[in-house]
Amino acid sequence: MTRDSRRKTSIRIPAEWEPHACCWMAWAVHREWSSRDAARIKRDLTKVVHAIARFERVRLLAPRGREFREARKRFSDCPPVTVIEAPVDDFWMRDIMPTFAIGCEGARKQILAIDWNFNGWGGTPDRPARAGDQLAKSAAEIFGVPGITASFVAEGGAFAFDGRGTVITTRSCLLNPNRNPVQACCGHRQGIAFGLRGLGIRKVIWLEGDPCEPITCGHVDGYVLQAPGRQILVESGDDRHSGVPLTRKHDIKILERATDADGRGLRLARLAPPRKRYWNGDPDMFAAAYLNVYIANGAVIGPRFGDPERDELARVALAKAFPGREIILLRIDAIADGGGGVHCLTQPMPAI
Repeated sequence: MTRDSRRKTSIRIPAEWEPHACCWMAWAVHREWSSRDAARIKRDLTKVVHAIARFERVRLLAPRGREFREARKRFSDCPPVTVIEAPVDDFWMRDIMPTFAIGCEGARKQILAIDWNFNGWGGTPDRPARAGDQLAKSAAEIFGVPGITASFVAEGGAFAFDGRGTVITTRSCLLNPNRNPVQACCGHRQGIAFGLRGLGIRKVIWLEGDPCEPITCGHVDGYVLQAPGRQILVESGDDRHSGVPLTRKHDIKILERATDADGRGLRLARLAPPRKRYWNGDPDMFAAAYLNVYIANGAVIGPRFGDPERDELARVALAKAFPGREIILLRIDAIADGGGGVHCLTQPMPAI
């Protein structure tokens, strides 16, 4: 056996603040939205695309036909944006797309696309599974990289990676029977942790999450953000009217006691959500989450909600956590009213 033939490919899921080759998004609004809502969503999508395109290339997926032509026309004067025809029917690319990782074999590196077996956030009656949910299975054709498949069901918004082998996730999402039934071979905590080890994860920090959250069942990207230097930004409610679930205090205690994959303690910074009187949408669905951001090359792009005090506190907290990056907070209430934020719209491809 030669030395080269004994080499194994190692996998690393990078942190979101590491350099990106591009950002993947989608110009596709499902027919479940009214024409008025679709127009508002596209206005918000346009804001996000233009903001990211100031710092890195954007690859914008659009379905064949009217929406593909519309996207090409709308972004014709923005060279960093490339519109690509693809079988996409929704804009929540963090979950529907694969997560990109870096595979290393000796000195050779390549981008890999992790298919989380996305099943439409559990395939519930509120949101049945669709053909567009299988986008990750077309990794080689659409994204031009090899694909690998996880051993359990998940979605990108369920994870917060630090790039060094630690991930934060929630029981309410990954251990939900609509994703991973207990009787399934990898449908329990230990089985999922084992599956993640095959993807380079050495430490899983399990939070409770929010089982009452519609559709996503408590995605971690709605209230936790990893930052360089073992920093963890976490949303914490300051009063009973904040909309923060009762499990949040328990999750904060877990993070205070947790260590990363190398046994080092975490540094927590708490951030208050916007006050409810500034929520511009359905209170049961509205994603009032400052930490649902995209960390671009040179910027942090997130939402604002018209709450002067809290918007400014969020800007300051993000600037402190990501020094040297421009902080851009956008008013994207139509996206928030659909249950997501900037992070939910985007999927970075790492640069190697």
